[in-house]
Parts: sequence; C-alpha cells; structure tokens
Amino acid sequence: MELTVGGRQRRTGQAAASPLRAEKKTAGTKGGTAPLRPRSDKADWSQAALSFLQEVNRQDAEKQRKLLEARQKGNGELDALTKALKTMDNCRKIASRIMRGDKVPPQDERYLMENDPDGYKLAMACRTPKEKPKEWESVLEDEDREGGDCSGSGGTVEASDGGGAAPEA
Repeated sequence: MELTVGGRQRRTGQAAASPLRAEKKTAGTKGGTAPLRPRSDKADWSQAALSFLQEVNRQDAEKQRKLLEARQKGNGELDALTKALKTMDNCRKIASRIMRGDKVPPQDERYLMENDPDGYKLAMACRTPKEKPKEWESVLEDEDREGGDCSGSGGTVEASDGGGAAPEA
C-alpha cells in the first residue's frame, strides 16, 4: 500500500496532472510516447536460445542413450531376477502345502531345503497333522527337478511327511 501523494493521485486518476509525474514522463521518453530502454540484439538472444535448446536436446539424447544401454544390460539382470522370483514362488507353494499337513513329493522337500532353508525349517515347525492329507504332485518343472536331483544332497526326508506316493508330473 502506497502512502505517497503520487500514489493517492494515481488511484484517483489525477496522476497525469502531477508536476512530478510530468517531469518523469518527459525525461524518460522519446517524443513523449515510450520510455527509452536499452535494446538487446535480437540475433544474440536468438543464438543464446538456440545454443541452450541444443544443449538441452544433447542432454536428452544422452539420457535416452544411457537408458537404452541400461535396458540392454539389464536383460541379463532381468532374467536372473525372474528366475529368483520363480524359485521363491515354488518355495512358497511347497512350504504352504507342508504347513497345511499335506504330502509333497520328496524332490519338492529337497528343493525347498536347498533353496530356502529357513522356509523349510519354518514349514516343518508350523506343520499341522491331518487325518487325510492331500497328496500333491510336484510343483517343480523338469529343469528344476533335474537341477535338484543332480545336486546330490543325500539328505533324508521324514517318512511320515514325504511318503513318495505322489505321482510325478
């Protein structure tokens, strides 16, 4: 909020009649129309804007190139993560079946024991007995079964839980 006399006159529309305003207006104008401002060269400004835009475009192209390289490099990592996620999912299924008291094939128990020892211990500790346990087929696919059998763990599985009576898929 202005408290000067000029501010009050400006608000009431009498600013043009003020002698202070008239001096300022005539001192800074050319022919009394517009105040003089230092002109900047439009070509220089345009060159600066052009170089700025070129730099931004170069940075964007560099980001796109790095992203593409990361995606190509990340394919191997993605495959490893996909395999790890598949292993975790199989272990989760086997452990949940054991916890419910159902019968799982011995190779599934061995797979769980090798890939998630803590999950195996937890499943065996939380196992609840059933009168008529369901006999599940193996969760594992062929390559998982081959990998689990070739390891030669030689561990024994409890006869009351493993059974081995489940047909192989």
